[in-house]
Amino acid sequence: MKNLCFHLNKGMCLIAVMLLAIAFPSLAQKITVTGHVSDEQGEDLIGATIIEKGTSNGTAADIDGNFTIEVPSNAVLTVSYVGYDPMDVSVNGQTHLNIVMKENATMLAETVVIGYGSVKKSDATGSVAVINPSEVDAGISTSAQDLLTGASPGVVVTSAGGSPEGGGTIRIRGGASLNASNDPLIVLDGVPLSNDGVNGMANPLAMIAPDNIESMTILKDASATAIYGSRASNGVIIITTKKGKSGKPQFNFSANFGVNTPRKRWKAVGASDYRNLIMNYWGNESTAAQALGDANTNWQDEILRTSYNQEYNLSLGGRAGFLPYRISASYTMNNGILKNSQMQRVTAGFNLTPEFFGGLLKVQANVKGYYIRNQFTDEGCTATALIADPTRPVYSNWENTNPATNGQFPYLYNGYSISASDRNINQQGILNPVAQNQDQNNTADIFRSNGNLQIDYALHFLPELHLNLNLGYDVSKATNNIYTNENSPTSWNNKDVRGGAGLYYNSYELRRNTLLDFYLNYKKEFEAIYSNLDVMAGYSWQRFDSHGHNNGTVFTSEGFMAPNNVGGDQLVYYTPEPGSEDAITGKSIKPFYRWDSGRLQLISFFGRLNYTFKDTYLLTFTLRDDGTSRFSKKNRWGLFPSVALGWKISEMPFFEKARESMNEFKLRLGWGQTGQQAVGGLFDYMGTYNSSLIGSWYPNMYNGQYGVYDANGKFIPGSSPVLYPNGYNPDLKWETTTTWNVGFDMGWLNNRITLALDWYLRKSTDLLAQVPIAPGSSTTNEMVRNIGDLTNIGVEATIGARVIDTGDFVWNTSYNIAWNKNKITKLNDSADDDFIITQGGISMGTGNMVQAHKVGYAAYTFRLYEQIYDQAGKPIEGAYVDQNGDGIINEKDLVMRHSPDPKVTMAWNNTFSYKNWDLSFSLRANIGNYIYNDVRANRTYMDGTWQNSSLRNVLKSDVYFNGQEPFSDFWLENASFVRCDNITLGYTWNNLLDEIQQLRIYGAVQNPFVITKYKGIDPEIYGGIDRSTYPRPITVSLGVIATF
Repeated sequence: MKNLCFHLNKGMCLIAVMLLAIAFPSLAQKITVTGHVSDEQGEDLIGATIIEKGTSNGTAADIDGNFTIEVPSNAVLTVSYVGYDPMDVSVNGQTHLNIVMKENATMLAETVVIGYGSVKKSDATGSVAVINPSEVDAGISTSAQDLLTGASPGVVVTSAGGSPEGGGTIRIRGGASLNASNDPLIVLDGVPLSNDGVNGMANPLAMIAPDNIESMTILKDASATAIYGSRASNGVIIITTKKGKSGKPQFNFSANFGVNTPRKRWKAVGASDYRNLIMNYWGNESTAAQALGDANTNWQDEILRTSYNQEYNLSLGGRAGFLPYRISASYTMNNGILKNSQMQRVTAGFNLTPEFFGGLLKVQANVKGYYIRNQFTDEGCTATALIADPTRPVYSNWENTNPATNGQFPYLYNGYSISASDRNINQQGILNPVAQNQDQNNTADIFRSNGNLQIDYALHFLPELHLNLNLGYDVSKATNNIYTNENSPTSWNNKDVRGGAGLYYNSYELRRNTLLDFYLNYKKEFEAIYSNLDVMAGYSWQRFDSHGHNNGTVFTSEGFMAPNNVGGDQLVYYTPEPGSEDAITGKSIKPFYRWDSGRLQLISFFGRLNYTFKDTYLLTFTLRDDGTSRFSKKNRWGLFPSVALGWKISEMPFFEKARESMNEFKLRLGWGQTGQQAVGGLFDYMGTYNSSLIGSWYPNMYNGQYGVYDANGKFIPGSSPVLYPNGYNPDLKWETTTTWNVGFDMGWLNNRITLALDWYLRKSTDLLAQVPIAPGSSTTNEMVRNIGDLTNIGVEATIGARVIDTGDFVWNTSYNIAWNKNKITKLNDSADDDFIITQGGISMGTGNMVQAHKVGYAAYTFRLYEQIYDQAGKPIEGAYVDQNGDGIINEKDLVMRHSPDPKVTMAWNNTFSYKNWDLSFSLRANIGNYIYNDVRANRTYMDGTWQNSSLRNVLKSDVYFNGQEPFSDFWLENASFVRCDNITLGYTWNNLLDEIQQLRIYGAVQNPFVITKYKGIDPEIYGGIDRSTYPRPITVSLGVIATF
């Protein structure tokens, strides 16, 4: 107790001293100091920042490099300027200072991480963007994916919705394929990750704690990406995590607490209006009207909530003897705005970077571990909440009068109201949304680890030659357990289940990715011929495999008799006949089965040449030869070259005068080819077989290739008596994407203003797609084939500026804009100009498609009837334009029009700082993207309000059709928008105490507003068909960052 009091008193004294220091100005004598700031060549450094160390008192050098500042006579001035080493200058009573700054060799030669190495940013010839996330950006981001949003032109990130696990899609310069993967390759600390996610993990970026990211490099054009060959058609994202630094240990801590609430919800008709609507349409004496209740239930209110999230990050870095190290750990908990949903993530990792033999041998060891636990709920309840009868209560509380079971189950259907006929559940009716949300305990546990050991050795006798070995791995394991409550409406509603029986489902999967890279790298400057040479050649081996098993769905109880069959108010356990196939505890509805995807193996030989002449003319040449196990021997290897040229115009003699204001002007030209092979299965080029169901000649979708196993995992002899041949295509080969790129990099006033411009043309050939084939030509009706060509053309621009810099007040801004257009130029070998491949399934009907691929149009162009309207502007039901004038409305009248992809994307990021305060905001816009509003189309027709003896609600709307009109372009809406991604306000204390180097507190709001004419809840929908009923949240957060 005595020690505790002592420490408390000590703490109070520290606080008192701190308050006194803040409250009373320094008693030291102040003087006026003038000065001049220049570089070693005597050039004035306009805008150099001069700050009294440890305070916010500061100024900036004027156009002649001069400054004036009032400081104590014993003050120390910190002088900084972009591209120069910061300096601490002691005043020592002097009234005039001449300050000469030295160029910062590291900053001037700022490196960009590229494939298998790095280059000076000024020497980069490809289209490359670098993102260095700030501590606040990392703090308010749930996923590394969030850091990419709006950060670079041509990079479009679309969130999957409001779920707490935060999935989504990333596209770089549009899609390069029709059916193969359009996801970019993600490389984490030298290890290419697989985009094949495990159950419960949204994508590879979902596992990475944003606080651990040092930088993200986006490689866009083929001259930058071709070094990755077969997986680089969609761009590459290289993530580099933070590493230990020399010096005394540094401890970093950050915490963030946020509150989430739905930004916008669908508006369903309320109980009172719904009663009027039903009576007016069906009649007061109709069966539908008689089914109306007396309740006033807002089902969305019952399943949605205001939730909270929290995140904590710890890291310790420094040097222990010869060993630089960094250890980090983080914990994230994100509760979804949908009740019963949650994501928890724990990450831990370490990084070691020792050097030996005077730096000739460098070692990097990275190990990261992740644990993610997702608590899922049936997200379908958000859709059910829109059509559930608002006159029905949440609970009916029908008592169970059976004394044998009412102790455990006092109410039928666990008390929930249901769509029923004489208390027997109507399995064709609408499930109670609250029960749907609560009836299951659905959890997924994901364990993942990745890392690498990279050894770089510069030969003693030839230090310009480096030998680099990189061994990497990425392993993930996932289990999914789903328990369905006994006597729950969800269980009663299952047609495969004896009334109300409890259920259990379990799945397991393991995915592994192993890597070996070895390359030689020779770097040499030849001063006599003004040349720099950087040559690299190497070999890569990578293997992917996955397998798992599934216990099917297992009964955990016997199930009940239908209530109305035993008096209407009793739960009576069903007793099956001995030896019958009816529900028995422990019996599976579907059998235990195992699966194995096989092994995908990639072998590659690659090389790169970088040549610089007079630090003015740049040449980059890369070549990669990839072999994949996906294709037959004759098509297994693909060769992917690229070449890029650069010209630093600003280094030319004729540019000398302009160089006084324009410090950088570079022209980039690039051409290259990349590949794609990620479509379909691993063995689509060869004959394979599936086992068939016992007693049937049809493929068994549950048994896989291994047959049936019992509950103990033992094979049941004779369970796979027949093998069924799959279709295959021995002629499969690589997709190839050829890219041309022209770019300019410009900078003014020592990069106070920067501009990057790019024009590109991408042509993808031999596109892989799952397409229909002629009946009888194979054992399947669809097959993967190389069918066509696709082009993307676009322009990108990024403007950055330090608009104002007075020392006390600084305004930095960045604006980027991109335009992209894609078009299919070849599709199949058909001579039919009207040949199409339909896409884009919708909710209404079976097999209805509202998009198509067709030559001359963008991929996934909408294909709908043109709606006819009356004089009041209201759509006329069933009336469409007869496009060909034949008097018949049929498929020939469907019109190809509008793309789901935005024509233009923009982002504007701003940061303002005044002394220790800072304010930032980010705006983002998509222009020209269209969406088929599937939610409205399926919930605004009156015939659907009474179906299968069940009432169904509709959305509030100005227009209601009587029946379904799925192919009307009335549902096709312009979804252009402007979104504010975040607004952040913060305050920073420097050297608050001896132990605290920096303390920062900030508040932020994410997704505060969206400006759009789109009638859905959010205009940002990947793929263009809006089935989303899960609102996206607004998040208000408060965070702290401390460095010790």
